[in-house]
Amino acid sequence: MTSRRELKNYAKQAMSGKYGILILSFVAVQALALISSMISSALFPGEETIDIVLSYAFTFILTLLINVVAAGMNYMYLNIARGKVYSLNDLFYFYRHHPDRVIVAGFFMAVLNLLTMLPYTIYSNANLPGEDASVEVLITWLYTGVVLMIVGMIVYQILVIPLEMTYYILADKPELKSTEAMKESLEMMHGNFGRYLMLKISFIPLMFLSVFTFYIALLWIFPYMAMTEVMFYRDLTGELKVQKEEEERVARDYVNPMFDSYSQSEQPQEDQTHPQQFWRVPEESVSYENEDEQNITDSTEIQNVQTDMDDKKEQNDSSPKEEEEDNEPKPWDEYFNSLK
Repeated sequence: MTSRRELKNYAKQAMSGKYGILILSFVAVQALALISSMISSALFPGEETIDIVLSYAFTFILTLLINVVAAGMNYMYLNIARGKVYSLNDLFYFYRHHPDRVIVAGFFMAVLNLLTMLPYTIYSNANLPGEDASVEVLITWLYTGVVLMIVGMIVYQILVIPLEMTYYILADKPELKSTEAMKESLEMMHGNFGRYLMLKISFIPLMFLSVFTFYIALLWIFPYMAMTEVMFYRDLTGELKVQKEEEERVARDYVNPMFDSYSQSEQPQEDQTHPQQFWRVPEESVSYENEDEQNITDSTEIQNVQTDMDDKKEQNDSSPKEEEEDNEPKPWDEYFNSLK
C-alpha cells in the first residue's frame, strides 16, 4: 500500500504544468452548480412549503445532470494521471457514453445526501427567526444550524466513502452497469475505509489555511484533493505499484548502465566456447618469405633438439663408468693393506 505522502507526491507530479486546465474544469463544475441554484431560486422564490419542495426537487434534478459533468472531470483526471491525451471535452465524456449509468449512481448518492442533510434543512426553514427576533435568538438559530449542517456532512461522507470509486470504475469499464460499479466500489474499499478517511482528513489544515488567502487557495486545493483521490484509486487497482516499479527500474538503469547487460546465455557463442584467460600469453605467429627458408629453419630446430638429446644420453652413459672407476682398487691401497 502506498502511503499518503507518496500519493500526494504522485498527485503533484501529475498536476505539474497542468494547473490551468485542472482549475478551469473545477471552476466549470462549480459554476454549473451555482447557476442551477440561482435558477431554482428564481423559479421558486416563495417561502411557502410548496415553493420550498419544488425548489429542492428542481435543484435535485439539476444536481443529477451536473454529476454527469463531475464524473467527466474524474475521467479527465484519470487521463492526466496516466499520461494520456486529455482536454476539456472529457467533461462531457459520460454524456456521450451511457449517461444513465452516472445518473443512477448519482441519484443514490444524492438521496443519501438529502437524508443526512434533512435535519438541517427542516430546522433552518421551520425555525427561521422573524424580523423582530433578538440577537440571542439569531445567534442560537445560526449556531444550531451550523452544527446540524456539519454533522450531516460528516455522516454523509462516512456513508458515501465506500462508493467513492464508482465514477472511476465506470470510466474504466464502460460495459458495467451503475449497480455493478457501486458493488465493485464496495468490494474495493473493503479494508481501505480508514485509510481513505484519513487521506481526506489530511486536507483539512489546508482548507483552514485558505482563509488567509480569502479562499482563493481552494482553487488549487480541491483539484489537488481530486488528483490524490485518483492516485488512491490507481493504488487500489495495482496500477500505481506497476508505475513505481517501472520508475525504480529506470532509476537503476540510469545509475548503473551495466545492470541489464547481456546474460551468459545471450553472450556471443565465441565468448562461451573460448572464455578469456588473463594468464594466457598470446602466441605470436612467425611469417616466412618463402618455403625454403621455412624448411631450413625447421631442419635447424630438429638438429638442435637431436643434439640436446645426444648430450643428455652421453651424460647418462658416463655416470656409471665413473662410479666403476672409483670402485677399482688403487696400488697404494694394496700397499697400505700389506702393512697392516
